[in-house]
Amino acid sequence: MDKISICKMLKPSVYLPQIDTSEAETDFINAVSENNENIYSILYQESLVGLALSYEGKHAFLYIYIFPAHRHRGYGKAAARLLDQKLCACNPVNISTYYRTDNPIAYAYVKDRGYIKEYSSDYMVYSGPHFELGAIPVRKYQDEDYTEAHSLYAEAFHLMRLSTGCFPNSVPEPPSEKGRKYWSETTDERLVYLNGEEIVGYAHIEGNKIGSVSVKPDCQSKGVGKAFVKYIVNMLLDIGYENISLYCVVGNDRARHLYDELGFKQVYRNDYAKRII
Repeated sequence: MDKISICKMLKPSVYLPQIDTSEAETDFINAVSENNENIYSILYQESLVGLALSYEGKHAFLYIYIFPAHRHRGYGKAAARLLDQKLCACNPVNISTYYRTDNPIAYAYVKDRGYIKEYSSDYMVYSGPHFELGAIPVRKYQDEDYTEAHSLYAEAFHLMRLSTGCFPNSVPEPPSEKGRKYWSETTDERLVYLNGEEIVGYAHIEGNKIGSVSVKPDCQSKGVGKAFVKYIVNMLLDIGYENISLYCVVGNDRARHLYDELGFKQVYRNDYAKRII
């Protein structure tokens, strides 16, 4: 379909009302609302028919959303071909995507494009009151914490991935200067939990979303994780957020039990899929 074109969009948030939030993935909706620089417009002739979120690189990413009024006309497939060409020009190893399991249209599209499911994750939301919690030893992350905090994070998530059975080839993420620089540039999003001078917990928060919480393996099942999550929830409620969200990998039973116990509710499930290039 040669009448389809794509281009970077400066203010995609203007088109939020055209997105059905009951079927679109939350991270994509957030990217649109925040005017993420990786949002593309999908045009048929001169008319906007959808949006795409696309990241170039060795491990590329692509998510396409066609507005409901413009579906079943081949626009999504045509846009995917154009964006695939753009991504493949950078010689990626693979292209990843995600889709809500309660959206059969998205599932059919991903299957048709040759993506293979890797794992699932549940999107959960807390909308309750503050937790009763005394003082706990949490502080903002500092650059000098990188070696210790990253080691803890990498090992905890490696063990979690292995425990789910979905990541048999998992290895701990190695430290890097690039990673350290990124953490340093985003210190306001990061917290550490202390036991004396030792870092025993680390968390990354993005807006109202708890991106990750990791606890040193020998400190798990001792209340550190529960106190840490309660602290984060209270902090975000104090900021003014009414809802706090997170993703919990299916099979991560320890974390899921904790979130259920604290009152987080599952909204939907995502599948994450990958296509080898």
